[in-house]
Amino acid sequence: MYRYQKDQACYEISGTKFGGQPGRSPPVLIGSVFYPRHSIVADRRNGVVDRDRLTEMVSAAETTASDLGLGHALMLYLEHEDAVNSLLEATADLTSGPLFLDSPDPRVKLKALQTAKDIGINQRVVYNSLHVGSSPQEWSSLKENQVDSAVLMAFDPGDLTVKGRIHLLDNGGRLMKRGLLETAEENGIKRPLIDLAATSFDQGAGASLRALAVAKAKWGLPSGLALHNTVETWSQSKGMDDESRKLFRHVDTSSVSIALMAGADWVMYGAIESSKRCLHAAAFTSGVMAQATSDLW
Repeated sequence: MYRYQKDQACYEISGTKFGGQPGRSPPVLIGSVFYPRHSIVADRRNGVVDRDRLTEMVSAAETTASDLGLGHALMLYLEHEDAVNSLLEATADLTSGPLFLDSPDPRVKLKALQTAKDIGINQRVVYNSLHVGSSPQEWSSLKENQVDSAVLMAFDPGDLTVKGRIHLLDNGGRLMKRGLLETAEENGIKRPLIDLAATSFDQGAGASLRALAVAKAKWGLPSGLALHNTVETWSQSKGMDDESRKLFRHVDTSSVSIALMAGADWVMYGAIESSKRCLHAAAFTSGVMAQATSDLW
């Protein structure tokens, strides 16, 4: 276990603290809602959801996080512009915590930014994510809608090494004129969250864990990743029967602990239905980390 010589930034987003030295601050766990095939969504195009079940899921996750002393946030997966207003209002009314906005369509995310400002929740929003492929409109829209927090995705498809991730953040590598961090700062991002881009298992996902430690040592900014995505690409996860799939959930849960042991300040754990098992694993790991680093303070 270790203590970084670099001061570690810790800032608040909608009442939830992100960042700090390993073992000193509770991590933030981020659960996804409205993801593809999420059973609570009745009409994706118009944003019709089962609000009773949504309320139950969010309440269970946040109650568990509070009881365990952890931070919690929601990741909203948005697919259609017509659904944005309904889904944003549904979740904003259920929680006072951070709302991460995600979509495969940049136009939908731009609509979400404008809607967030219109309904007065833009300071609760975390844009997910800014990366080498982000359009000029995305960058400018963040400043226009007064959203100052975003996930910065340190992913260089041509260089999946630790250096590739760090160079992209630092100087843009071979893909950007300036580093992702500098570009974000120039566009009004005051509360960046560095995502070290957990890739598929066959693409050397372990490099993201080393890069996480390097990023925190170099910049001291809140850093994390979504290692559960790597689990789904592991060859051992293919072709399993129902019983094996249930057992494989333990591997998925372990990805939360692995990330936290690597020093992650926040972890995206996937579907909110996984909240209880992932949060309990995080609480145990966080507690062990606190014990292991107690003599460093």
